[in-house]
Amino acid sequence: MFFKSIRFSLTLRYSLTLAVILVLFTSFLYLTIRKQFYRGVDRELFTIAEALASPTMEPFLGSAPSAFDQVLEDFIGPKISSKFVQVLDGSGAITARSQNLRDSILAFDKNNLREAAQGKIGYRTERLPDLYPIRTITFPVLTEEKLSWVVQVSSSLGEISDTLHNILLVMCISIPLAILLFGYGGWFLAGIALKPVHLITRSAQKITAENLSHRLEVVNPRDEIGQLAKTFNDMLSRLENSFRRTRQFSIDVSHELRTPLTILRGETELGLRLAKEPVEFRELLQSNLDEIKKMSKIMEDLLFLSKAEEGGLYLDLQELELHDFLLELVQQVTPLTREKGVRISLTGKSQVYVKGDRARLSQIFHSLLENGVMYNKPGGEVRVTLTTEEEEAKISFIDTGIGISEADLPHIFDRFYRVDKARNRASGGSGLGLSLARSFAAAHGGRIEVKSELGSGSEFTFLLPLAGQTHHDRKQR
Repeated sequence: MFFKSIRFSLTLRYSLTLAVILVLFTSFLYLTIRKQFYRGVDRELFTIAEALASPTMEPFLGSAPSAFDQVLEDFIGPKISSKFVQVLDGSGAITARSQNLRDSILAFDKNNLREAAQGKIGYRTERLPDLYPIRTITFPVLTEEKLSWVVQVSSSLGEISDTLHNILLVMCISIPLAILLFGYGGWFLAGIALKPVHLITRSAQKITAENLSHRLEVVNPRDEIGQLAKTFNDMLSRLENSFRRTRQFSIDVSHELRTPLTILRGETELGLRLAKEPVEFRELLQSNLDEIKKMSKIMEDLLFLSKAEEGGLYLDLQELELHDFLLELVQQVTPLTREKGVRISLTGKSQVYVKGDRARLSQIFHSLLENGVMYNKPGGEVRVTLTTEEEEAKISFIDTGIGISEADLPHIFDRFYRVDKARNRASGGSGLGLSLARSFAAAHGGRIEVKSELGSGSEFTFLLPLAGQTHHDRKQR
């Protein structure tokens, strides 16, 4: 578990990345220093070899080693004492050499002779017996394009080798120590960075279906983990709301179906005990049929709602002229307006065409008209207006009824929500009318807006794209 943790993984990756960077950097640094050292040695060897190749030195090339060393010191200076010098003739035979070479001979083979004859200056590194590695320059001297003699000058690489060895030793010690120190630092910093994750984990473990109100602690809302916790909290809010609505839905459905089922059971039991005549049985069956119709209506509305919310509601779209369509619906509710003592009127433009499902739009408008009449005051009024606005048909249902409180207004489109439960149940309403209206409006690419004030009436506005305007077109605009 430890080796699979994010903290360990981050520390390991950080340490490996640092190790690669350090190895590459120190290797580059080492090779650069080494190259600079060798370049400095090569420059010095070239200067000495060029001086020895001058015609001034030619008379002394056949001198004995002791005399040759004195000539070199007089000609070059004291620094020549740390150098090894060897002079060869055009055939490759040694004609003069410094005394410090003792019995050693600087390497010079046929290949070197051939390259010297071509005037090529050569460098190489070699090791003499009991000596440090040496760096040697082979400097040819040509006379009339013929090889006259060859000057070889070598310098010990002892100091450079010691310096490079010490640098390499320091690197080999410092790199692992640096990786360990930075790894520990990475482990510490990863722990600090991941501390909010541990807090989120502990908080998330406390969240259950019965405790969805618990929220994650947001330490720093500006960083990525804070944003994650905030997003998770938003998701929890949606889940809590969904669970609440699901529980409330189950309670509401049970409550709505319990009433007609109770009536069915009570009347059936009473009929079985007391009914004697066919007329009594007919009345009993008729009452039972009414309750069954109510339950069927509730289940049918719920089915329509589910289909609409899932986008699976079939719409039989056809072109409709709204003014005549609304006039027909107004006439249908006229008997109800007379019974309630409410006036109803229709005003606005004619020849307003939309594409819609006649049955669903009828259900929407009929529901809004009935609400305006049922929750109105005696002698009140319901005004239906039809206008167009920005490629949309606008149908407003304005009543002078009891209105809706500010607290109830955000919930009126929820399933089974009742502003006045007693009044709704008495009138036979199921609390699904506005939910269906909103879902059917969305399925048509339209929407419903509401404005209301308690005691001053309500205004429901239905907006629907005009014929020839699709929901996609409206979004683009």
